Amino acid sequence: MRTRLLTAGVAGVLLCQAASETWSLADKEQFLLTAQIVSVVPAGKGITGTKKATLMDVYTPIFHGRDGSQELEFKDSWKFNVAAYRLAKLLHLTNMVPVVVAREFEGQPASYSWWVDDVAMDEHDRVARTIAPPDVPKWNHQMETIRVFDQLIYNVDRSQENILITNDWNVWMIDHTRAFRRWPALRRPEGVTECSPELLQALKALRWEDVVGALGDLLTPPEMAALMARRDLIVAKVEMRAAEVGQ
Repeated sequence: MRTRLLTAGVAGVLLCQAASETWSLADKEQFLLTAQIVSVVPAGKGITGTKKATLMDVYTPIFHGRDGSQELEFKDSWKFNVAAYRLAKLLHLTNMVPVVVAREFEGQPASYSWWVDDVAMDEHDRVARTIAPPDVPKWNHQMETIRVFDQLIYNVDRSQENILITNDWNVWMIDHTRAFRRWPALRRPEGVTECSPELLQALKALRWEDVVGALGDLLTPPEMAALMARRDLIVAKVEMRAAEVGQ
């Protein structure tokens, strides 16, 4: 019997697991939904103390950042963690976004995330220690995917600490509670420069019915409409870029 650390909203939760490393996504989802919680512990690094589980779903008309910035219609919600995972499933990106499910924690709605094993460092550590990736093309491809995904979901909180790097140099995106804004424009259009053919095809194949079916219980209609509008902008930008360079 081994234990696996999971995050519930902003709570850290330990669940008992007789784990197989070959579990399917469905197996992991079912485990997160049903496994017994045996203890609660801090998750370690991060801005919010994850042991307290105090910020499950936050909304404010105007948010004032520490740097003097402001954001209208600010949300910081566990729902967006679940939505990011479900969207990653639609886009075939579950090799970069861990499994997340919706489940109550101490009577409050929350998101439970699969703990990423074998983490060597996060991006902040890598940069601070000036460690170069061993396979630069693979690394660049993963970074390009992160930039596209963040623009698609309008992620306003992609810090270096929530990009995890495993020992085999696979990259994982975590913590999407400040995403899925209802703005139909790209937050940083310059961030979209390249996109793999596989991700581009998945973006083009994404339908309104798919989004409503997968995310309709988590996002509002304006948030889903904005997601689709950003999808269109990303596809157009990538295809224009490909035409310019003759690809």
